[in-house]
Amino acid sequence: LHELTDLVDQVAHQLRVDGDHSPLGVRKITALRLITRAARTARGEVGLERTDHVNKVRLYAHVSADDLEPLPPLPAGEDPYAVARVEKLGAASMAKLRQWVAHHQVTFVPVLNMARGDAVDVHDPPVWMREQVTLRDQHCVFPGCTRDARSCDLDHIVPYQPDGPPGQTHPDNLAALCRRHHRAKTLGLWRYTRTPDGAYQWHGPWGSA
Repeated sequence: LHELTDLVDQVAHQLRVDGDHSPLGVRKITALRLITRAARTARGEVGLERTDHVNKVRLYAHVSADDLEPLPPLPAGEDPYAVARVEKLGAASMAKLRQWVAHHQVTFVPVLNMARGDAVDVHDPPVWMREQVTLRDQHCVFPGCTRDARSCDLDHIVPYQPDGPPGQTHPDNLAALCRRHHRAKTLGLWRYTRTPDGAYQWHGPWGSA
């Protein structure tokens, strides 16, 4: 149920990105319909004709640049490429990725420099910064929380001040927090800092975590 909730949130967010400006509740209902239809299609319960929304599936595959280079010739039948990691699915061979690319309409996004540290003078981070923090944190950074970062809010570790100094929004001052723990931090029940090695030190009503 937790994984389904994450998936519904992710699809609802993607609908918004794709131009659907319906209220969140309406987009969640649409997301459930799309997920159900996709599942039925996978079981062969509906025809091959699918709507444009069902075809808009976004997969995040993480592949090292070095692994894209083929190795010396191997025996017939062996894949000379490394294995990629596909978010929410797990490992996938390069052969499988090549098969997906060959048989589906694919949009490639630019390579993201994870060391980038630019700052902006607005509250909401740009798309590249949100993606960087999401990939870096992977899940809500509250101790013990495993909510996927793609369905989390991006929180300003040092609270954003509308009349404050420029450059308050940058990757080192952002972290992924699920809505529940974001509210706990905003209400002052918990506070936290990001250490130089990238860890998070939390301080709450019962001490540090």
